[in-house]
Amino acid sequence: MQTILVIITFSIALFFLLKKFVWNPIFENKKKVLGTLDGGKTKCGDKDCGCH
Repeated sequence: MQTILVIITFSIALFFLLKKFVWNPIFENKKKVLGTLDGGKTKCGDKDCGCH
């Protein structure tokens, strides 16, 4: 019984590490960069409200 729990725990940890360090960096570059409404100057208008 303990062996099964160790294998399950190891599998979950391995999956987490592979997803974090291998899967996400490969597909991270394919995401679209969202533009702003005012052409990239600020995200909330012509005054700096400190929300970003």
